[in-house]
Amino acid sequence: MKVFSFNHRDHALDVIERLSPLAQDDLEVTLRQIPGVRGAVVLATCNRIEILVDCDADAAPESGAEAGIAELLADPLVGTPFAGERARTFEGDAVIEHLCTLACGLESMVVGEREITGQLRHALRRAERNHTTSGATTSAINWALQTARIVERETGLSGMGRSVASVALDHAASLLPAWSDVTVTMFGTGSYAGATVTNLIDRGCRNIYVHSRTGRAKSFAHGRGLTAVTSDEQLQDALAHTDLIVSCRGLGSPTVTTEHVATHVRDGHHRFVVLDLAVVRDVDPQVAQFDGITLIDLETVRSLVPDLAPERTERARQIVSEEVRGYLRKENARQLGPTIHALDNYMRTLVDEQMRRLPERPLRPDDVEKALNRMARKILHQHTTAAHTASAHGQAGQFMQAVRMLTGVGSETPEVSRAQARKPVGSTETPTETESASKQILDAVKESA
Repeated sequence: MKVFSFNHRDHALDVIERLSPLAQDDLEVTLRQIPGVRGAVVLATCNRIEILVDCDADAAPESGAEAGIAELLADPLVGTPFAGERARTFEGDAVIEHLCTLACGLESMVVGEREITGQLRHALRRAERNHTTSGATTSAINWALQTARIVERETGLSGMGRSVASVALDHAASLLPAWSDVTVTMFGTGSYAGATVTNLIDRGCRNIYVHSRTGRAKSFAHGRGLTAVTSDEQLQDALAHTDLIVSCRGLGSPTVTTEHVATHVRDGHHRFVVLDLAVVRDVDPQVAQFDGITLIDLETVRSLVPDLAPERTERARQIVSEEVRGYLRKENARQLGPTIHALDNYMRTLVDEQMRRLPERPLRPDDVEKALNRMARKILHQHTTAAHTASAHGQAGQFMQAVRMLTGVGSETPEVSRAQARKPVGSTETPTETESASKQILDAVKESA
C-alpha cells in the first residue's frame, strides 16, 4: 500500500485548495480504474488530502500505478505556480504509522483535534459505498481508528477541545463583544458547520442564523435553537444585524461577497468579522478591503495555532508505536497463513501415503517402524536439499538458525561453530537473514506439497 499526501506541513494551502475539487469528485472511483490499483480511499479536509491506495508493488515506477496516480494529481496544478508540487509518499510499514498518527490528530494543523477521526471514518464509508476499498485498505484504516480510540481513552488528547474552528473563534473573540451579545450568520449545513455551531453555543452564543442554498437550513436549525434563513430578503435582514459571518461550504465559488458586507459598512458596523473555514475559499478576498471588517481564513488560523507541550503528545506517540507494531505482527502472521496451511496439507499427504502402503494384515511393530522411517526420510530429503542450496550460496549459518526456528534442533557442526568464531565480535545474523532462510525451507516444503 501507499499513501500520497498533500498536507499543511509540506504544501501551501493554495495547493490543497486547487486539488480539493478533484478529491471531492469521487476520486477513489477514478483511482480504482488505474491498472494495478486494487483499492483506494480518499480523505479530504480543510488542510490535507490523503490518498491511500492498495496497488501492485512490482510495477515499474515510470509506467505502473504510481505513475498513473501522479499524472492524475498533477493535472489540476498545470499552468499554476504550483505545477512542480508533488505529494509526499508513504509506503511499506510507514503507511500504517502515518494513518495511525493521522487518525489521532497528531498530524493535524491543530494537534489533538477530534474532527479528523470522524473525517477518516467518513472517507472509508464513502469508499465502501463506491466499492473502491480492498481488504488491505479497510484493515489499515480500521486499525488506525482503533488506535485513535485507545489514544483518546488513555490520554484524553482529543478531549481538550482543540480544533481549527476553536482557534479561529478564539481569535474572533478578541475582536467581538461578549458571545452572549454576538449575532452570527452561518453559511453551510454540513458536518463541519454543525461542529462550529456546537462550539459557538458552548461559548454562550445564542443568536445564530443559518443559511443554505441547498434548502437544508430548516432541518439543520431544527433542534439546535437556530434561526433558518431561507430567502435573499431574510438573508439581507440577518446580515444587517450580524457581528460574525462563518462560512464552511467550500463549493468553489464565493458564498460571501462584497455585496453581502456592504450593508454592514453603510450601517456603521465597525467590529465585523468574517470567518472562512473552507479550503476552497467561500469568501471573496475583497471583503477584507472594507474598513472595520476582519477576514480570518485558514492561513490566518495556521499562523495562530498555539503549540502543544511535548509531554501532552509523548504518550500518544508511544501508543501509536505500540499499535503499529501490533498491526505489523498481525499482518505478518496473516501472510504466513497460506504457508502454514500448505505445511498442514503436506504432512497429511505424507501420513495418507504411508497409511496406504501398510500391509492388509494385522500390523507388526516393524511395519509401523518402516512407515515412520519412510516418512522421516522424505521430510529429511526436503531439509537436506535446502541445506545444500544454502551452503552453495554461503548461507550455512542462516540455514542452521532457520532449522532451529522450525524444529528446535540446536546442535551445531564443528564447521559451523568455527565459522561463527571467525565472525567479528558482536556480529550476529540479522532477523531479515534468518527469516529469508526460513522462507527458503518453507517454500521448498510448500512446493513439494
